[in-house]
Amino acid sequence: MKTRNGKIARLPHNVREELNVRLERSERSPQLLAWLNALPEVRAFVQREFNGEPVSKHNLSQWRLGGFQDWLTRREFFAETRSADDFVAERQNGREKVPADQAATILAARFAGLIGRWNGECTRDFEARARVLNGLCRGVVELQREAHKANRDNFDLEMQREQQETDHSNQAPSQSVAVSRSDKMVEQV
Repeated sequence: MKTRNGKIARLPHNVREELNVRLERSERSPQLLAWLNALPEVRAFVQREFNGEPVSKHNLSQWRLGGFQDWLTRREFFAETRSADDFVAERQNGREKVPADQAATILAARFAGLIGRWNGECTRDFEARARVLNGLCRGVVELQREAHKANRDNFDLEMQREQQETDHSNQAPSQSVAVSRSDKMVEQV
């Protein structure tokens, strides 16, 4: 996922979160800008980084089209991931649930939905959603790699244990034969 570097993107996380919630509630730009520019941490930030130039309507508009859309997409994805346990369980046919596999299934469904609604035009909205999904995919793939590596390691350990048990059970009869032969030799002496 592309790292945003605009004025709002560089504000503290908690301020961006509150701004996103207010944008989602459809608060109007003049009220948002008045609230945002009145916050002490925002005033200190713009003084330090932008010679006191406050967050502008243009900054807010750019955030609404970029960072806010990314936030909406991530939030929607995580909400669907949490509510998709039943969907994933049906497809796993009794296999143990692996959260990374669950997330991959959800991502695949999200990509399918995005492409299914796509009219072939690369709009800002489409690009923003695709960018967020691609970024999430990288993280999910890494989680899957780790989960599958752990499964392989566990499988290898189990196979080694079984092999050792097989070797041990195969050795036991030959040892008892050797003991009984030495007993017979002692009896003859």
